[in-house]
Amino acid sequence: MRFDNASTVVYYCLIQMNIINLGILAHIDAGKTSVTENLLFASGATEKCGRVDNGDTITDSMDIEKRRGITVRASTTSIIWNGVKCNIIDTPGHMDFIAEVERTFKMLDGAVLILSAKEGIQAQTKLLFSTLQKLQIPTIIFINKIDRAGVNLERLYMDIKTNLSQDVLFMQTVVDGSVYPVCSQTYIKEEYKEFVCNHDDDILERYLADSEISPADYWNTIIALVAKAKVYPVLHGSAMFNIGINELLDAISSFILPPASVSNRLSAYLYKIEHDPKGHKRSFLKIIDGSLRLRDVVRINDSEKFIKIKNLKTIYQGREINVDEVGANDIAIVEDIEDFRIGDYLGAKPCLIQGLSHQHPALKSSVRPNKPEERSKVISALNTLWIEDPSLSFSINSYSDELEISLYGLTQKEIIQTLLEERFSVKVHFDEIKTIYKERPIKKVNKIIQIEVPPNPYWATIGLTLEPLPLGAGLQIESDISYGYLNHSFQNAVFEGIRMSCQSGLHGWEVTDLKVTFTQAEYYSPVSTPADFRQLTPYVFRLALQQSGVDILEPMLCFELQIPQVASSKAITDLQKLMSEIEDISCNNEWCHIKGKVPLNTSKDYASEVSSYTKGLGIFMVKPCGYQITKDGYSDNIRMNEKDKLLFMFQKSMSWSGQEISIRQYGWDIYLSPFLSDVWHIIASMNGRR
Repeated sequence: MRFDNASTVVYYCLIQMNIINLGILAHIDAGKTSVTENLLFASGATEKCGRVDNGDTITDSMDIEKRRGITVRASTTSIIWNGVKCNIIDTPGHMDFIAEVERTFKMLDGAVLILSAKEGIQAQTKLLFSTLQKLQIPTIIFINKIDRAGVNLERLYMDIKTNLSQDVLFMQTVVDGSVYPVCSQTYIKEEYKEFVCNHDDDILERYLADSEISPADYWNTIIALVAKAKVYPVLHGSAMFNIGINELLDAISSFILPPASVSNRLSAYLYKIEHDPKGHKRSFLKIIDGSLRLRDVVRINDSEKFIKIKNLKTIYQGREINVDEVGANDIAIVEDIEDFRIGDYLGAKPCLIQGLSHQHPALKSSVRPNKPEERSKVISALNTLWIEDPSLSFSINSYSDELEISLYGLTQKEIIQTLLEERFSVKVHFDEIKTIYKERPIKKVNKIIQIEVPPNPYWATIGLTLEPLPLGAGLQIESDISYGYLNHSFQNAVFEGIRMSCQSGLHGWEVTDLKVTFTQAEYYSPVSTPADFRQLTPYVFRLALQQSGVDILEPMLCFELQIPQVASSKAITDLQKLMSEIEDISCNNEWCHIKGKVPLNTSKDYASEVSSYTKGLGIFMVKPCGYQITKDGYSDNIRMNEKDKLLFMFQKSMSWSGQEISIRQYGWDIYLSPFLSDVWHIIASMNGRR
C-alpha cells in the first residue's frame, strides 16, 4: 500500500480492525459538535480540542457553520479507540436540514443521541429518537452539559422515560459534577440485574433457577440487547469541561458492533458530495461490502456506465490519507467523478436501512439576483448546491420566468442566501416564503379528444379518465389500450404527458392523489408519431381536470405539545385558532400532553410562542404527516398579472382553416396554469399542421 508522509504503515493495521460508522445526533445547541471535537481530542486524533465559539472545529469546516455556530452539512471524521476505528458522522441539528440527517441514517451502525441536561428533551430530540427506534439503530444517549446551573437530572430521567423510552439503562451516577459507573463488566447493581432479566429470557431463566450469573454475563447480555436496539444505555458528561468523554468512548467501542460481512463482492453507496475551494468534486462512499481499489473500473447503478478510480482516500484519525484500497464498512473518498450523484452505488446494489420516508419541503420562495445579468450565475450555483444536497429543489416558472426554490424553513433560506453570496459571489433577493399546496380531482370524469375535431391539431385521439384517490396515494397511471394496438413508444408518450401535466393543475399546484387511465386511442399510420400523443395529452388532461374541479390540499404537521398544566387553557385556545385537529389530551397535576394535527401554514412560528408563554418549559414537537383538504384560504400559484396576460392572449381569436376560432369556445379559461409549453404549442400549431 502507498501512504502519505506520516501515514506510514498505520493504515495497514486498519485492515485488521473492527470498523463502525457512528452518527452524532441532537437538537440544535445540545452540544453535538462540541462532543465530537472532544471525542477527536480524547482519542488522540487532534492535538487540541476545537471550540464552536472559537470557530476552529474540525467537523464544522464551512465558514458559515463556524460563524453561525450550527452544522449545515453532515461531515465525516474518524477516531481509533480500544482497537476500533469509528467513522463519526456529525449531522445538522436544525429541522430545516432534516433531509441531510435522513440520508445519514442509511450509513449508520449506531448513534449517539445528545441531550442537553439543562434544556432536556426538545422538539428535534424526540423526532430523531423515534426514527432511530423505528429503524432499530443501536443508540447511546449522552446527557451533556451536566455542569450547568439549575440542572435537575431526576426530572430529566423521568422525562426520558416518559417521552423517549422505558428501556433506558442509566450506566452512571453523577456526584458533584463527576460521573461514576454503576453498571460495568465487573460490577452491576441488584436493580440492574432485574432490568436485564426483564429484557432477556435466557438470563431470566438462569436467574429463576438460581444459576450463577456473573457480572460479565449481565454485561454481555446488555451488549447484545443494545445491538438489537432493545435497550438504550444512558451516559453523562460535559463537553465543555471534558467530563465523561472517555467513558463515552468506551461505551461506543463496547456497545456499537460492526455488521458482519456477507461477501467479497464490491458494494458501495455514495452518501455525500462536496466541492473543494478549487471546484473539485469530492464523493464520499461507504463500502458496504468487498473493497474498492485504486485503478478499479467499476459499474454505476447496474447501468452501462463505468468509471475508473484514479484517486482514493480514506479518513484516519481526523485527517484524509491516500490509500490503494478501502475495505468493507469503511469510508472512501474519490475526486472528480462527474457522473456521480448522491444515492448512486458501485458494484452490487447495497442492502441499506429501509423504512425512511423522505420529507419533502412544503415551502417555496422566488429568488432573483440583485444584478439581472447574473441570473445564469445563480442557476449554475444552485445546480452545484443541488448536486451536494438533492433536497434542494428549484425550477423556473414557465409563465413568469421566475426562479423558484422549495424550502424547509427560514433558516435554510438564510443559509442558501449566504452561500450564494460568500461562496459564489452573487447577491440575491428572496421573496416572501409561501406554503406549497397541492390539487386533487373532486370527482371521476372522462374526456376524449378525437382526431380532426377542432381544436385538435394532432394526428391522435386520446381518452383519459381521472378519478380521485385517498389522500397520500400519489399518482397512479394505467392503460386500457393493448400494446398490440398501440405500441410502447406511443403509450409511453401519453404516460410522459400525464406526468408532465400533473406538475401544475388549475391553480398552478401539483396534482396528486389521483388515478389516470388511458382509455381510448386512434392514430393514422404512418403519419402519427409519439410526439402527437405526448403533446395532445396535456390538453385532454386539462379539460378533464376542469370538468372535475379540484380540492386544494395543504401540508399538515402531526404535533405533540407538552406544557405545564397551568398553561393548558391558553394552549387549547391557541390550537383552535391555528385550526388544529386535537386527537388526544392527557393531563396530571403538573403537565398536559396534547396530540393532533395542525396546518403548516398556521403554525410556522408556534414553537417559539410556546417557549415564550411557558418560560422555556413547554415543548412543541412536529413532523410532516401529509396533506389534507384545506380549511383556510390559499393563493393561486399564478400571479394576477399572469392571469391578465393569459386572458388577453386567450380572448384573441385565432385563424384555423379559414375559420375564426375563439379559445374560450373550447373551454380554455384564464386559470390555465403552467403545464409547460405543450398548450402553447397547441395554440401555435392550429394554423400549421393541416
